[in-house]
Amino acid sequence: MSWKVILAVYILTHQTQARNFEFITYHDLMQCQERDYFNPVTLQCTNCPPNQTVYDNPYTCECLPRFKSLYKGKELICEPCPALHVTSNDKRTCIPCLGSAVNETLGECDPCPLTSQVMADKAVNGTSLGGMMCVKCSNDTVPGPEGCVPCHASYYAASGGFCVCPETHEELGGTCVPLAELSKIPDRKSTYTVQYNSGLALESAFLKAHFRAAAHSCTFQQNKSACHTLSNMCVLLHYEFDGDFNACQYYREEFGENYITLPDHVPWLYYPEGEANVYTSKTKLKTTYSFNDGDPNSSLNFTVAKYSADGHLLEYGRLEEVLTLCPLIDFRFDAVVKFGMTFSQRCFLNVKDLWDTYETVFYDVFLQYYDKEEHMMYAVPILNRNYKEDGVLLNQESKMKWQLTRRFFLIDNLSGREAGSPNAWDELERARVVQYVKNMEIIIQLREGEGHGLIYPPLFKLTYDEVEDNYYDSNRKVEVGLKVQYTMNFSKIQEDLSIAIGVVSCFAVLWSVIATWSWFRRCGRVGLDVPTIFHFVIMVCGNLASMFWLVMFFSCLYWTIFFKRQDVVHLFLLTQHQETVIKQYLIAAWFLKLVQVVYVVYVQITIDMFIIDWEQPRARNSIPHPQLNVSLDDEGKQRAEQPISIWRTYFIANEWNELQTHRKVNVGLQLFLTLLFLKVMGFENLSVMSPDSSFHDDRQGSNVPQSFVCRFAISISIYLAIVMAQWLFKLMIYERYVENKLQQFIDLCSIANISIFILEHKMYGYYIHGRSAHGFADVDMQSIYEQMKREEEDLCGHRGLEPSSECQTFEVMVTPKFREKYDTILRPLHRRRGLGRPAGRIKMASDQLEQSFQAHEALKRFFGMFLQHALKNLDYIIKEKLFLEGLLDLEFQETDDRCLLFRDNKHTFRRVLFYGHEATFVLFEMLLFTFIDIVSGDFVLAAVVTYALVVLLEKVCSAGGRNNVVHKTLVDQRFLM
Repeated sequence: MSWKVILAVYILTHQTQARNFEFITYHDLMQCQERDYFNPVTLQCTNCPPNQTVYDNPYTCECLPRFKSLYKGKELICEPCPALHVTSNDKRTCIPCLGSAVNETLGECDPCPLTSQVMADKAVNGTSLGGMMCVKCSNDTVPGPEGCVPCHASYYAASGGFCVCPETHEELGGTCVPLAELSKIPDRKSTYTVQYNSGLALESAFLKAHFRAAAHSCTFQQNKSACHTLSNMCVLLHYEFDGDFNACQYYREEFGENYITLPDHVPWLYYPEGEANVYTSKTKLKTTYSFNDGDPNSSLNFTVAKYSADGHLLEYGRLEEVLTLCPLIDFRFDAVVKFGMTFSQRCFLNVKDLWDTYETVFYDVFLQYYDKEEHMMYAVPILNRNYKEDGVLLNQESKMKWQLTRRFFLIDNLSGREAGSPNAWDELERARVVQYVKNMEIIIQLREGEGHGLIYPPLFKLTYDEVEDNYYDSNRKVEVGLKVQYTMNFSKIQEDLSIAIGVVSCFAVLWSVIATWSWFRRCGRVGLDVPTIFHFVIMVCGNLASMFWLVMFFSCLYWTIFFKRQDVVHLFLLTQHQETVIKQYLIAAWFLKLVQVVYVVYVQITIDMFIIDWEQPRARNSIPHPQLNVSLDDEGKQRAEQPISIWRTYFIANEWNELQTHRKVNVGLQLFLTLLFLKVMGFENLSVMSPDSSFHDDRQGSNVPQSFVCRFAISISIYLAIVMAQWLFKLMIYERYVENKLQQFIDLCSIANISIFILEHKMYGYYIHGRSAHGFADVDMQSIYEQMKREEEDLCGHRGLEPSSECQTFEVMVTPKFREKYDTILRPLHRRRGLGRPAGRIKMASDQLEQSFQAHEALKRFFGMFLQHALKNLDYIIKEKLFLEGLLDLEFQETDDRCLLFRDNKHTFRRVLFYGHEATFVLFEMLLFTFIDIVSGDFVLAAVVTYALVVLLEKVCSAGGRNNVVHKTLVDQRFLM
């Protein structure tokens, strides 16, 4: 085999065995077993070599007991010691036990028989003693972890220079305490008992071991660390002091109830009772904050002091560097202190980590500020919502009852460690209960009226929860959250909104009175009755909905624009709680507007209308049509007139049926474009509660919640802009240069020689004059074109009802006699539905058909004679509406014994169509879109539901309108497509 082949095999073999640095298995330090160490290079849990295990340092292995440590180069080798030998203190040699036996289980010598002795293998100068032996400490030293050490100074003071605690004293926490002083600190069970929300009460090993020692050292020796320890115990108890004797009660009795009389060496815990409103309204903070990133005051300079449970200062620095709630929040903590940015984030912690990963530490928070060039720090108050007094959660009541405090913790896995016996601190491996902060909320309120950018003292609100140790081995997670909320005086805002709503509601009610009066006159009512009151209520509902929407939209638009664009801070957005008022008004507006829309649809599908065919019979052909029945007159003779075709009437009825749901705004296109701007182009991202928001949803935006105020203002602004664009396009371009369906319908009526008489109310309606200027319409195509050419060349009469007039549409006020005659003709048909057949195609009786034909002909003759002034007792005059009548939509002129026809070139008859209620339907759709967004927080779902409901409404109106056309115009429903 050649050397090249051998080299290739060697390379392939070693490549196969080489570690893959690109892909490795994820290991966590907590996953390592008892005899595994965590390799910081490979990031893997690795087994210790033989005879080695892991002790204090999880990243390296050490020799087992009775194995001495040898190094061959850089490799640790553990060699076993001979029989009856143990490892020396430096673990480098094996030595015998002198004066004691070897404990085979522990791998060390039996402990010394006297407590005043320590185990040693070398003299002070390093000389070997020949083995492990017990050495007695001198009178002025005591046994320590690594030999004899000096005892506490209290022992010397009590015994006159010896390390002995006399009978008049008691050893407590490593000190010698006089019994007279210790008697002032009761040793009661309640002092060590912790009561949890779950009902569990246990004796805390931490409190039992340290309370009396800390209380004594703090009180009689003014030991600062002991005072911090005592204060921390009170914090763990959530500051409760009104029950049995405990750390909080001792603190308050010994040092005072608040900071006013507090000694210098004792930490501040309590604010004065009942003065929360005073301390959260202080005006000492003179810093003018700004939204400008280049301004040094664009961030809140929180400073945090971090203390251990035993009272030592661990860290002191900025909040974003010291306080860590959970790993996810830690990455975005810089956004917490950015001024004006509402921050909200939640994360989940493994229950097991509450015991194994986190320590019980305590925090005091300050806010740095300047007072006349002097650098100051302001103590930030804490509102612990778990604080109880007489069993009542006072900090969840009104602000006047709050008890503010100073110190807090995030995780408590210390107080729940249960004491094993009353005489020893026998703590378990883990606490039976862990307390953790479930919600942390930082409240910053703007000071108004004293300048821009000034704030009141911030407030930290904390809510704690707890979990018991039976969940330790489960995969359960707990949720924790942090929120920074900026707020302002809502009472002033609420007062302004109430005034605005009150003023516009007065106008709404006044306009409803006018509208009801108009309806009252048009319906021919003679006194106040139930229908009048019902109509007034409906008018009030619709107008109040419009006013509510108007006030809320412009208020939200104002807040959004000024908050986003302000250089000098003078307002904040509403909080989610304060936004509830806005949402309530908008939800109420939608339900009120729904009432109006249902009424509009009801009126549209119940109007009275009739199609008048002006076509006159013409002479018959001399040769009869073989497929036409010969009609006879009353004397039995053959008529000399050609029958009039019904197809033009059917055609006009079909066009009217299609016109009923015609609108200027295409709802599908409207919602599609709205979603395009909001979701695709990113306008939705502008609604975040941050002054420097953008169209892009960056990572910061995921932590900054969206403001409903901004969300509503931006979405409705876009919706309105698209509506206006559609409206202007239809009005200025499409209806002018492409098609105007209403005008085309009127033109079609003129070409078809057909008029339409509509009664929206009992005494009020509209007339579309479609009588042909040529006198007939049943002609061929060539004749139609010739007629149209004659009109273009002005060689025939005008289409209007009046001579030399082009006005074809009129508003009509009829007399009671007219209405009575109309009802008399239709009275035989009131008990059935026109010519329409049911779905089963049940044949109608011949007498019913005959009644329909007779009624149709009678109405046709009646309207024809009326419009030609051929009825003696029923006539009409044509007038112009007064300006005030048109403005108020109310007729002041009386009909007397003649009907009134008001010239109307604005096509007012559109009010019996969707086309005439465009603003009502657009507002209804916007309120529906907003309502679904309030419920779901999803623009896509809001658009889908809005489109579906609008289509359903159109279908209902189309079906109802079709049945109404069949019933009122007496045409057969089978010919309505």
